[in-house]
Amino acid sequence: LNAWSFYQLQAFIRYKARRAGVPVVVVDAANTSRRCPRCGHTAKANRPIRDDFACRRCGLAGAADQVAAVNVRDRARMTWAVVNQPIVADTPRPAADTSDKPRIFRPE
Repeated sequence: LNAWSFYQLQAFIRYKARRAGVPVVVVDAANTSRRCPRCGHTAKANRPIRDDFACRRCGLAGAADQVAAVNVRDRARMTWAVVNQPIVADTPRPAADTSDKPRIFRPE
């Protein structure tokens, strides 16, 4: 696996997902292990050592890989939400002499 390029791995994942009918969302992984998923603070100092994460702002601590995975998941959810928003056409407005309020029938 180490000899494969990331592009080739991504191509294989897309191919297999398409065959299985599973959507694929690609997200930017930049700073995912430096960003706090709780408060959003991003800093190199949040990674005191390679395997650990400790937010300097809110104190959230844990394994750096788990924090990165949460951030990747959250980015994917945001991307998925934007991609799948319904396309809504402009709502037509009633003509000037009409009303969209219900008419009340009053016998004379």
